[in-house]
Amino acid sequence: MLESVLSHFMVPGTLVSTGRFGSGLINETWLCEFIDRGTIRKFILQRINRTVFARPDLVMENTEIVTEHLQARLRREGVSDPAAVIPALVRARSGRLFHVDGAGDYWRIYHFIEEGLVLDTVQDDAHAYEVGRGLGRFQELVSDLAPKRLHDTLPGFHHTPTYLTELDKAVRHDVQGRRAIAGAEIAFVEARRKLAPLLTDLMASGRVPVRVVHNDPKVNNVMVHAATGKALCMLDLDTVKPGIVHFDFGDCVRSAANTAGEDAPDLGKVVFDLSRYAALSRGYLDEARSFLTPAEAELLPASVKVITFELGVRFLADFLRGDTYFRVSRPDHNLHRSRVQFRLLERMEAGGL
Repeated sequence: MLESVLSHFMVPGTLVSTGRFGSGLINETWLCEFIDRGTIRKFILQRINRTVFARPDLVMENTEIVTEHLQARLRREGVSDPAAVIPALVRARSGRLFHVDGAGDYWRIYHFIEEGLVLDTVQDDAHAYEVGRGLGRFQELVSDLAPKRLHDTLPGFHHTPTYLTELDKAVRHDVQGRRAIAGAEIAFVEARRKLAPLLTDLMASGRVPVRVVHNDPKVNNVMVHAATGKALCMLDLDTVKPGIVHFDFGDCVRSAANTAGEDAPDLGKVVFDLSRYAALSRGYLDEARSFLTPAEAELLPASVKVITFELGVRFLADFLRGDTYFRVSRPDHNLHRSRVQFRLLERMEAGGL
């Protein structure tokens, strides 16, 4: 099947191998190697998850707009080959940047960034700084891209009150009979309901501007240079759409400052590392202060708790629904993921955030 899909793209050379790649929870990803005039070249093949993205055509329109904007910005800055340092799509033989197969699935190919390195957890303060800098650099590069040019491909994404409503519904219906074993987590959410509207109220009031934002800037979506450790680029652009910078900053800190990772097997090892939080913030502001408004900068810390709370709510609701959104490897996987986020939020509260 993969060979048939690959044949629809203008990839030079002959296919040598394919293999599953990465740790993403949504799309299916393969690393493909081709030999071209004696040189092995690597590419990333992906099938877009149509359950999550109801309009993959709009996802691809957004991706094309954003990647072309990023490449144009880098060329103006003197970068001769942007595809070597940021995500760049391979064109299909149809002329489009994707292929639709007979089943209606959308496929795309990215150039593999040879010098890049992806890590699932922050290694030290220097890495945390670069993660923050990578996010700030991305936001700066798209700060002159009009948000209205992009489709809202995930309506309600990062609208925390909506996720809370979905959790309430999942608790009431309890379609899988799992509510009894999630009692502590449901009570945890109930005690912190006031967190839900904080960021959405900012948007509704106009206190902060709507911008183009990534919406999923966890640690393994910030690629660094394998040799120098310096931030290279943001990956996984499917969720890029209009939003506020706080969605990105809060999620990035949530991901980076938990040294145990999202799937930490031992909840006792889940911590909120204040030193890494400070390092990430410095890196972010070194790139982002050029365009942030004073109100945006002032409200950054509040976003960290909200986004952590939100992800825990999403994991918990998905567990109660029967794991219909996030891929799982065991029946209690999403419940455990929610516990990790809620423990992290407790650590934030204890640290005075």
